[in-house]
Amino acid sequence: MTGILKPVNSCNGYMLLAVSLLLTVFMSTVLVCSFVAGHGSDDDFRYVKTNLCIKKVRQALSGKQSEACCGFISDYGEPDNMTPFAPEDNFTGVLLNRQSVPAWQGWSHSGSPEEFWAGYRGVRYLAPYAGEWNDTPPFPHDFSDGWGNPVKVIFIQDTTPEHTVMEIKSFGSNGLSGGTGSYQEDVKDIFYWKRAVTLTLSFDAGSLGLPEGQNVDVEARLVYPFHGAVTSKSQTETLTITAGTGSSKYDFPINPPGNMDPQKFPAGSRKIIFILKTDLGPWGGPVVDTLLADRIILVPSYPAASDPPEPPDPYLADEEVVI
Repeated sequence: MTGILKPVNSCNGYMLLAVSLLLTVFMSTVLVCSFVAGHGSDDDFRYVKTNLCIKKVRQALSGKQSEACCGFISDYGEPDNMTPFAPEDNFTGVLLNRQSVPAWQGWSHSGSPEEFWAGYRGVRYLAPYAGEWNDTPPFPHDFSDGWGNPVKVIFIQDTTPEHTVMEIKSFGSNGLSGGTGSYQEDVKDIFYWKRAVTLTLSFDAGSLGLPEGQNVDVEARLVYPFHGAVTSKSQTETLTITAGTGSSKYDFPINPPGNMDPQKFPAGSRKIIFILKTDLGPWGGPVVDTLLADRIILVPSYPAASDPPEPPDPYLADEEVVI
């Protein structure tokens, strides 16, 4: 049987051409939009990276917020000098490499009874991004934001005045202080890195059968790093025993006349030592200067909300000692 050839419909050719033209226009539009969007998203990316940079610097200084440890401030305490470099706001060099300040390199353990570590731990607290490593002298080096400008760390006085405030700052896309729009605004994190500590001790001596109204003196010693070395402040309070227990509040820094040199304490992992100062031997208890207990407290940093910043609220801690 002979097949019958059907003529090709010429409309199909026009349809094919029309679809091809539409696809070409569509692809061109996508490419143009991608080009325009790409130019806008470049600053978006740089802004996101800048915020990540500031977060990394914050963690390098004060550790993770949930742990309040493993950062420069937690390990080293108050720096020897708030402005160790010129310009004065290049403190990130300390975090990038311990060689930035050779005198700050030590990491050592104190003896009894403090038993505490202090100093610069490891090689660095702040790791640059890939391709931005620089371990060659001279020091210090910069840590750059998303636009390639140095991230600043600045120590600020509160209204006391005392340097309790720290500011981590990027000057935005133009690298200049201030500015509005087009990502030129400063990006910053301002927080209290030093705080007072208020400690409430609950003392349970119910097993000893102490008489009602018996006074018991207990020394609380706050152990912390200062200029890379272990130091401490002590305060002794009298607890009055009622139904076998007593409590007292300790304020660090100690108010005058007990201490004429008020000082707040760098945020981080700190140690509290409790030492008995009353002889409880007659009731079968410990004697004078017995170490009753030691505790680790985590003093957190927190945002500075006011401008100018007021002195920070004290960190409140509650501890219990049972004998």
